Amino acid sequence: MMAKSAILFTVAAADMSWEEYKNQFGKVYNGGDEEDQQKQQVFESNKAQWGQHESGAILGATVFSDLTLEEFQQLDIRGFSGSAAQGLPKVGVHEFQGETLAASVDWTTKGAVTPVKDQGQCGSCWAFSTTGGLEGAWQLASGNLASLSEQQFVDCSKANSGCNGGLMDTAFEFAETTAIVSEESYPYTAKSGLFSRCKTDGTTVIAQGGVTGYKDVSNSASSLQSALNSNPVSVAIQADQSVFQQYTGGVISSGCGSSLDHGVLAVGYDGSTIKVKNSWGASWGVNGYVSIDASQCGITTSASYPTVSASVASKATAGSCSADDQAVIQAMDDNDFGDASNKCGTGAYNIITGK
Repeated sequence: MMAKSAILFTVAAADMSWEEYKNQFGKVYNGGDEEDQQKQQVFESNKAQWGQHESGAILGATVFSDLTLEEFQQLDIRGFSGSAAQGLPKVGVHEFQGETLAASVDWTTKGAVTPVKDQGQCGSCWAFSTTGGLEGAWQLASGNLASLSEQQFVDCSKANSGCNGGLMDTAFEFAETTAIVSEESYPYTAKSGLFSRCKTDGTTVIAQGGVTGYKDVSNSASSLQSALNSNPVSVAIQADQSVFQQYTGGVISSGCGSSLDHGVLAVGYDGSTIKVKNSWGASWGVNGYVSIDASQCGITTSASYPTVSASVASKATAGSCSADDQAVIQAMDDNDFGDASNKCGTGAYNIITGK
């Protein structure tokens, strides 16, 4: 079936013209006809690689198909800083204990994964990987799937470097010390430093104290699969090779290296294949996702996930509500829960009303 799909894809891809590519991806070049012609030459060279690739992936048209490999590698679309991990305290390690594992897991079908996002031209992948881990953990603990603010981490997690890179473990440590707010109330700008200052007035989703720690995952495929049986997992990979530049399907089983440069979110597995949510928008890959063999891209070497407590967060949030707000919430019925979460944060309704 895979071979047949690859053949059909190759035929379809070969029919894509330069004009069709520009229209599909909204490409406009300010350098006039000369730049347009140069980009077309690069596009045609890349198109020659489309179809079933020796890496196991299916290559095709992506937003990066008008770039040389060197240009793709220079883009500020990654941002994992593994060196930041040195000296961080280990607060727990998840290891495979020989337990029976499910043959496959997919948290996207279980309501624990938000839609694919786009980090843009900002080395903030670590923030997207962090929020993905927190979103999944919070949904499993509270029953509430909420899109969390990457910009809060970019602006406020000072142990990281905003658009210049960061580390998920460091971001989880930051999350232990502060309230985590919604993406809607603190939207992403793809900017940091002088262009974006830390704000403190967003709508709380996870109250301070709700993130209780994080666990590193032992470096093995079985340990990563074991962790994925419980929740989505933040992972790092190498994502600067041509297989990522033009990935549109298949399973990457070679050709990506292990020099970690990109933080992403593992959301499940099927056998040895890890399903990964990327942060390059839904037009890249398979609706924003990529499948990677567990032996490839360094995917098992820097994995971690946060631990959260909905009860701790709810008590902290309820305690921070004003007397007037608590009285309002006490009078609400279940249909007004959304208003309650806006006033005092997710979980306060259950604590205050005793439901």
